[in-house]
Amino acid sequence: MSLTAIVFKSSLALEKGFPRYRFEREPISGECAVVYPDGAKLPWEAVIASEQWLGNIAGIDHLRSTIAGYLGKSSALQRLVLYSGSHCGDVIEDVSFSELEKELAFIDASPDEYVKEFAGHMRSLIGMARQEGNPIVFV
Repeated sequence: MSLTAIVFKSSLALEKGFPRYRFEREPISGECAVVYPDGAKLPWEAVIASEQWLGNIAGIDHLRSTIAGYLGKSSALQRLVLYSGSHCGDVIEDVSFSELEKELAFIDASPDEYVKEFAGHMRSLIGMARQEGNPIVFV
C-alpha cells in the first residue's frame, strides 16, 4: 500500500490533444470522461497531467513524524496529505495551495532527503493543479 497523488488534465487540454473528442468533467476530481464519440476510451496516461508517488505506508509515517517536528501535528500537510499512508479519493482544492506552499517552505531546511523529495513532489502537483484548474486527487 502506498500514497499516490495525481492531477487530471483539463477538458481544454484534452480537447486540444484529441480534437475530434468531446469531454465531460467530473466536478470534484476534475477527471474528464469521453462523451463523444460514443464508446471511445482514452488510456489512463492520456488524462493525467501529473502523477507523483509520495511513498509507501512506512515512508508516509516517516514523513508524518518528521514534518510534525517542523510544523506540529495540525499542519495542513498533516491534515490534507500525511494523515494516512493509503488514503484515496480525497482531493485538495486550490484554496489550500497557498497554505501548503508556506509549509513546504518551512520544511525545505530539512536535512532529510526524503522530506525534500516529498516537498518537490507536492510543489509539482500544486503547480500542475493550478495550470490545469483541477484539484490534487489521491488515488
